[in-house]
Amino acid sequence: MNKTLFKSTKAGKYADLDMEKKMLLKIQYENLLPKGGGSGQPSLAHKVFIHHIINGEKVNMPKYIFKHMIKELRES
Repeated sequence: MNKTLFKSTKAGKYADLDMEKKMLLKIQYENLLPKGGGSGQPSLAHKVFIHHIINGEKVNMPKYIFKHMIKELRES
């Protein structure tokens, strides 16, 4: 997954992404899975979702949205 996003085996930060991946994350944060907190590192769920999108794999979007909603409800 890190190889797909950061072209490296090590996890990087948002600043290490190319423009296309930054735009995909921004769209994801704004519309699909809102990001909470101020970390410069995308969460694992965000990384997995973007990895699947970039590789053209099918994603069970309702599952990711539902899990994210449950997580946010538990935290609040």
